[in-house]
This record gives sequence, C-alpha cells and structure tokens, in this order.
Amino acid sequence: MSDFTRDIKGTSGKRPDSMVFWQLNNLCNFRCEYCFCGEEKLSKEHPDCGKYGPAHIAGCFNDTGKVWQVHMSGGEPFLYPKFVDLCAELTKGHFISLNTNLSTLNVREFANRISPDKVVFLNAGFHKTAREKNPAGIDHFIEKVLILQEKGFNIDVGYLTYPRLLEKMALDVKYLKSRGIKLVNAKTFRGYHNGKKYPAAFTREEKEFIYKYSLDPREEKVMNTSVNYFGNPCRTGMDYFRMDPSGNLYRCSSSYKRYGNLLKGKYTPDKTPAPCPLIDCTCPYEGFKYVSAGEASVIRVAGEVLNEICGFPNRGVSLRKVGRYVRKRF
Repeated sequence: MSDFTRDIKGTSGKRPDSMVFWQLNNLCNFRCEYCFCGEEKLSKEHPDCGKYGPAHIAGCFNDTGKVWQVHMSGGEPFLYPKFVDLCAELTKGHFISLNTNLSTLNVREFANRISPDKVVFLNAGFHKTAREKNPAGIDHFIEKVLILQEKGFNIDVGYLTYPRLLEKMALDVKYLKSRGIKLVNAKTFRGYHNGKKYPAAFTREEKEFIYKYSLDPREEKVMNTSVNYFGNPCRTGMDYFRMDPSGNLYRCSSSYKRYGNLLKGKYTPDKTPAPCPLIDCTCPYEGFKYVSAGEASVIRVAGEVLNEICGFPNRGVSLRKVGRYVRKRF
C-alpha cells in the first residue's frame, strides 16, 4: 500500500451502487478546538444511538436491493454500541469506510475481524493537541495505524491545516513517517479562525505549503474552487445520501430535503439528478463527485428550493437560525 486513494482497489465481490454518509453518533472522547460540534453535543449521546441491532441495520440496507458504501462518522464511531459487530454485519453484503480518531480499545478487534477488502478507506484524524493530553496518546495512535497498515487496510492519517498548527505540520508529518506511517494527508481547514474565513484567508505561501502535504488532489480544489452549484444537476438524493443517528436520510450535508428513514424501511430516492437548490455547499467533496455541468429549468430549480424550505423543521431550523447563518457567512 503506497498510493493514496479513496476508491476501491482489489476488493472482492460487487462494487457499491450507492453511498451513504452516516453520522452514527454524537459522543466523542476528544475536544478539538477546531471541531464544528459544540461541547454539549459531543458530551451527550444521541437518544437513538444503538436503538437498532447490527442485524436489523444490515437488513435495512439489504432490503434496498443495492450494494452500499456505508461511510461512518460521528462523534467517534468506535464508541457506537457493538460497533465491530455492526461492521461485521454490514460487510457481509456491503462496503464501509470510516472517519475515526482510533483512540478506543476495540480498534484491535476491528483489525482482526473485518476484511480489508470490504473497507474502502479509513481516515484516521491525527488531532495532535487532543492526544498530547495523554502521555502515551501519540504512541498508542501510531501503534494502531501500523496494525491496520500491516493488515492491509487502506488507511491514511489526516492532518487538519488549522492555522495555529501549520507551523508544526512539517515536523509532525516527518515524525509520523519516521515511525512507519505511509500516508499522511493534509486536510484543508474550512471554517473561522481569529475572525477570518478559511480557506479563503490562507496566503499564497500557506497554500503552497499545504499543497506539498496534500495527497488527495481534491484538496487543491477545496482551497481554490467556488462551491456554489446552484441550479446544476446533482446525483445526491439518487446515488448519495446523508443519514443521521435516527436513520433519517437527507440529500447531502447541506440539504434539508428528506427521503424517508432507512432504518425504518422507508426509503424513496430521486430517479434522476435534481438541480442543486443551495448557494453555499458546506461539503465540496460531495459536489466534486456528484454535481455535473448543465442547467435545469427555472420551474425545477424553484421546486427544489421549495423542498429545502419545507425541510427546515426536520432539522430544527428556524428563521432566526437562518438569519444567523446568513450574517455569519455573507
């Protein structure tokens, strides 16, 4: 394993028909200063976390008649009840991928029980400042990454380019590689720091420095590409979904449009690509993969905009929250 990829290489069986980004849980044992989740959310588990058993969840995916890539994030997914059992059930007929901090003891069980052929990728966040609170935190992290590498998993260590950490990145990456970690990928920070909006606030020199450590070619696009796809056809809602801990399906990370609840057996996808109704794509990685060139009719775009507005209550959105969102970004 030497090349960075988020695609399936050398896996057995069918390839995925669809992908779902599943936020499994809220709970996390780290408190990273750049995390977009608040302390309250990270400290209190979602009431529906673990509501359904692994066999039931896998059965719901099976019942769709599709092969899925189930990308699991949190919170910290390894804190999900019976997490390795869940992965074992899902990988009988589907593929999985993970965002994780690799801080829990069941990582070793995962490495021993789950076939690397059924894991598209593991993105292991380095989160150095959180690990340094434990004297052995970094060593434990490296040990687990090396175990997963040895087992043949497609794992890369993500290093977030938070402005305050940039000056340490070169030395940190050098150290991680000296310990045997093969893939360390700079992840573009998107958010606010000291009143500045990133990645727009990165200087040309900082961008060049980040490019040097970015293994994923999409990172340069994240840094420099407009993420307004309003009116463009998009396959989210057809081939890709975002799922919350309760099993509710949404079009993408930015959208409020619902498609049912997969874990309750109610799932109705779009049959054709629908125009993007949003002027701010909060997850450009989704747009890069699923948006295509072209323009839809005014009537169809207006219909999708209306779907978004009608979906606001599904995620607890009020006009006050919308106003606060707009003021912060524009």
